[in-house]
Formats: sequence, C-alpha cells, structure tokens
Amino acid sequence: MAAPQIPFEQAMGAAIAACNAGQVDAAMRICADILQQRPAEPAAHQLLALMHLQNGALALAHSHVQNSLQVRPGHAPTLLLAGKIARAQNDLAAAAAYFSQASALNPAHAESAYLHGLTLREQGQQAAAAQVLQALLRQHPQHAAAWFQLGLLRQDLRELAAAVNAFQTALQLQPSYAEAAVNLGIVLQDSGTLDEAMAAYSQAYRLRTDTFGRIAQALTSSSHGALWLDLGALKKLLAG
Repeated sequence: MAAPQIPFEQAMGAAIAACNAGQVDAAMRICADILQQRPAEPAAHQLLALMHLQNGALALAHSHVQNSLQVRPGHAPTLLLAGKIARAQNDLAAAAAYFSQASALNPAHAESAYLHGLTLREQGQQAAAAQVLQALLRQHPQHAAAWFQLGLLRQDLRELAAAVNAFQTALQLQPSYAEAAVNLGIVLQDSGTLDEAMAAYSQAYRLRTDTFGRIAQALTSSSHGALWLDLGALKKLLAG
C-alpha cells in the first residue's frame, strides 16, 4: 500500500523548518518530493534556489528561481532572490533589474532598495545609485550601510563635504563601522584636515587593527598625508 501523501502546506512547512535548522539535504529531499507531485510549485522552486545559492550552486539556483518566477513573476521575495543570484553570477545588469522590480513592489522593504543602489553603484551608474539610496534613507534614516554607500558615491564624485557627512552619520548609527571610519579619514585627509583625519584613522584602527594597511597607504600616497618611515610608531600613534 502506498504511503499517504502529505498535504502540500505541511510538506512545505517541513522543508522550510529543515532549511532553517540547517538540515539542507532533508529540505532538498522534501522539495524534490513536492515537485514530483507539483512540478511547477513556485514555493518549492524558490526554496531550492535559496539553498543552491547558499551552497554556491549558481546554475541550479538560477534555474529554480526562474521556474518560480514563471508561475509568480510579481512575487517580490522571489525577485529579490533572483537579484542575489544574478549578483553572485556577476550579472549586475540583471541583478539591478530584479532589485528594482522587487523594490517597486514593496517600497518599504529596505534590503531590495539597498541592493539596488549598491548594484547601480557597482555598474558605475552613480547618479541613479545616489537617487535610489537617498530615497531609501528618507524612509529608513537609520540604515548605516546605505549611508556608507552614499558616502562612497560622494567620495567618488569628489563631493567631499557630503561624503564626510555620510560617513559620520554611518558611524553615529553604527559606532563599530571600521570601514566608515577609514573612509572618513581618507576624505578628511583629502580635504586638507590631517588632524581630523588622524582621529578618524585612530578610531578605525582601534576598532579593527587590520585597517592599518589602508591607513598607511592613504597617509603616504596623498599630497595631504605624511610620510611614515617607522610604521611601528604609526601604529602606536593610532592605538592612542
């Protein structure tokens, strides 16, 4: 006698629970069983896409997410996942398109907008990226990573005062943000305020000693920096 078929909702719930518990093989088996009965089931394809992405199996992740989108093309979480898979495949144009769609469907969702702005910046579309990040920050002003990315944009555009403000805001929101402190120091140094730059560098170094290489390079390569022949002395100064 064949075993009774588990209701879809129960099987899908079991697959999600197994995935969340780190039992990936079990979750994949359950999804495979679901797809035997319901080959086009978008939720099973979506969960398989997520697990394959986490395992680095990008071709399989892409295949499953496309199968899911064929059934529900306007599903924001699946579009977000498709964007992440495209980013992992270094297809930034496709990733930006997916993130844009996901963000338009769910404007209050910070992750979609953030990844959209980040991907646009990586494509060199600085004006569009700034517009997306500024819109995100109007809704989520506490988003430290978005302030950091906006700071990088302003830094690239040589809008130094705006870059300083963005990096300082990121640090205020997340005091452990070592990368923001390093970049704040670089911008302050480029602005000709070396003492303030050194304070920012010192903050970065105390947060994470592995920032020392970037700090030393910035200090010695800029006309507004300083030549340190004794790197040990520089470390002592930064450590305060």
